[in-house]
Amino acid sequence: MERSGTGTHGAALGGSGGVEERYPYLELLQPKMEERLDRKVPPAGRFCGHCYGRLRPDDESCPYCGAVLAEAGTVSEIPQEVLQIYLTKRRIEARWVHGGAMFGLAIASLLFLLLVIWGPGLLGHPGVAFAVLIGGGYLLAQLFGPLIAGQIGYQRAVRRREELWEEFLQRRAGARTAPPGDSASP
Repeated sequence: MERSGTGTHGAALGGSGGVEERYPYLELLQPKMEERLDRKVPPAGRFCGHCYGRLRPDDESCPYCGAVLAEAGTVSEIPQEVLQIYLTKRRIEARWVHGGAMFGLAIASLLFLLLVIWGPGLLGHPGVAFAVLIGGGYLLAQLFGPLIAGQIGYQRAVRRREELWEEFLQRRAGARTAPPGDSASP
């Protein structure tokens, strides 16, 4: 199963949604990790030791990050810290989309009040104001939610996910290279 845009251990640069990604396999794995977070797939299985993508029994290299499994190894469960990284991305995006939609609804509510209080003639009729509230609320929520704030949220969420992934990789590399019984505290 060949996947385009993936590189070995994040060496290749890729991007989607206008965001340059150091680890393109993270975006490929996001829906898979969300399925795991939503408990739609079993927690145990065979996973890549580098990116934690789910593997088939006959895979010799990871279809997501391209790691050779003989070198990277496999694990039977995704660490909770890795799942938290993907959950953080989802939460950041949701916060931006919901915040933008609420902003659009607030604008529609203000338009409603302006029309009811100061609207001249037919524009001041409560029926017209109500139509502006319902129709305008829907349109403005869609405009400011997923279309505007959703794009900003996606870019920020991808950057944050990559920062967290980089920190995780550094901690994991440090844990692998530390000699057994060696403690950092005096």
